[in-house]
Amino acid sequence: MARASDAEWNHWIDTARARDIRDVALQFGAVLRRQGSAEWVGPCPACGGRDRFAVNTQKRVFNCRGAEDGKGDCISLVMHVRGCHFLDAVEALTGTPRPDRSRDETAEARASRERFYAARAIEYARRQAEEAQRIEEEAQRNEAAIGDILRRAMDLEDPRARQGKAYVTQTRGLNVPRRLLGDIRFVEKLDYWGVGDNGAEEPICLATLPAIVALIRNVEGDIIGLAQTYLDFDKPEKWTPTGSPRNSNKKVRGKKQGGMIRLGPIAETIGIAEGWENALSFWAMGLGPEDLMLAAAVDLGNLVGRSTGRTQHKNLFDPEGRPRRHANGQPKMDEPGVILPAGIKDVIIIADSDSEWFATTAHLHTATLRWMNEGKQVSLAFPPSGLDYNKFLLEELKKGQA
Repeated sequence: MARASDAEWNHWIDTARARDIRDVALQFGAVLRRQGSAEWVGPCPACGGRDRFAVNTQKRVFNCRGAEDGKGDCISLVMHVRGCHFLDAVEALTGTPRPDRSRDETAEARASRERFYAARAIEYARRQAEEAQRIEEEAQRNEAAIGDILRRAMDLEDPRARQGKAYVTQTRGLNVPRRLLGDIRFVEKLDYWGVGDNGAEEPICLATLPAIVALIRNVEGDIIGLAQTYLDFDKPEKWTPTGSPRNSNKKVRGKKQGGMIRLGPIAETIGIAEGWENALSFWAMGLGPEDLMLAAAVDLGNLVGRSTGRTQHKNLFDPEGRPRRHANGQPKMDEPGVILPAGIKDVIIIADSDSEWFATTAHLHTATLRWMNEGKQVSLAFPPSGLDYNKFLLEELKKGQA
């Protein structure tokens, strides 16, 4: 039997490595829930647990905290889950035998292999259907919860919303027209679900608090989520979470991907920031054209969308001395973050200057190229180093009072 060429072997292995790692994890028994823009977590299909197993679809790697060798690419994932060797894992991922073996495979062996992969395809389809059902049920629960919150939410001019209005006008220094605050509401009592301080992973209700809720709308203008900022019990300030240090005083209910918080009517020029406080601060300082539309993307990932890959950081290293990685600045056009409404011609990206510089600018370059590729004029606005626009506004207001 002639030996298969290196090109045949490389093509066979590259085909396995090119598989989507989340699809592979689901195919081989994982049940995953989203945790961040590119991370999915759940029990390990091999050793259990609750959230010790994770896949990152951007880095194309998995990690299991329950095993010393539980990390790597798609092939390593299959080796970990099935306890098999490298070549067996590649066969399982490609559905084809190794190049040398395919040359003398008997009809009986081929039929057995085809039966195995047909059964696996059925099992994979079953898991996919279960995952789709879970996502649909979660979406229905979120829709019901958002509806309940909106029924209780009130305009900031409502007398009962004094604490919310004080947070906007006093704590944040945002004395802006009412027309810019239509999608910023106040809720007197909103349950905060988080992780306790005893190491448990199941979320519990830690408090019931007043909150600012900002409406997240999709490109058609439909409400798809809420950006919730929890306030102190009796002060117009952000609440300091109890329980685990991982708990944050900001949460998103529903979806944010592709959507944005609209701060005023659609116009030809949009100024868009990560947070609504910074977008309004940019306007309050008299920056941008008079007819500027303002918006917020909720976070940097949703502002810029996905990049085509990652590159090494110039200055930052992980605990093992390897360079950290960040977006390469090239947009993956079919995976955007915010989708802008029709009619927008110019985009001003309202940036922060209080984040790590190299990674942040790479992300902003991704957004700039994305919208330029869509035929829009794009510019960036930066506050002084070390500040975001709301901190900049508050500093200027203090100077005016001195």
